[in-house]
Amino acid sequence: MKVALIGLPDRLAGKLPGFDVVLLDRGSSYEFDPRTDLWTVTAPNGRTTAARVIVTPQPVHGPNAFRYEDNNFRYIARCLRMMGTQDARRIEVQPFARISYRRRPDPHDYVFTPFESDVDETHRGPAVLTVDGKQLDVEVHLMGHLQPIDGSFRWYGRVTANPEVIALYQSGHTEVQVRIPGGLDRTGKLTELDPWGNARITGSGRPPFPYP
Repeated sequence: MKVALIGLPDRLAGKLPGFDVVLLDRGSSYEFDPRTDLWTVTAPNGRTTAARVIVTPQPVHGPNAFRYEDNNFRYIARCLRMMGTQDARRIEVQPFARISYRRRPDPHDYVFTPFESDVDETHRGPAVLTVDGKQLDVEVHLMGHLQPIDGSFRWYGRVTANPEVIALYQSGHTEVQVRIPGGLDRTGKLTELDPWGNARITGSGRPPFPYP
């Protein structure tokens, strides 16, 4: 999960182990895209960065955004870990919530939007990832659904934390072939790492698991 710290002290990046943290200048602007649940942050030099979450000392409205104040960064970090636990692409404060930075965040104070819903099929178990001819034995949880608009099938899920998969993602090798026992290779893409090292994977068309 990419987290953009905008105009915050560099030392705070070390307080988010497992997250993909980027430090950006205070003068950066940002805009939320509700179609992808991502923020686009534009630096003063015009360079843009897409991030799942932003943290800024300025007041900010919208999902996946936190205002940095004195002594609340630990609270923010715990909220980010809650997003990982909930497998959420979006976090929003409940209208009735009373937020106190003196206690741990309460999941009931927030609305979490999962990455996917309306799941039709699923597979949980062993699989083989192939990248550049190299095969890796991994554990996966895959699911998917039929897109009602165009009739295409979209599949997605997680590859359980694996040092070799993490290294592939971090080196930019994100295009992979996925095969479950008794199945055929299907092309997928590693799109994101969560704080525990699990890799999110997505694909379209015929999935790796059985589907009519």
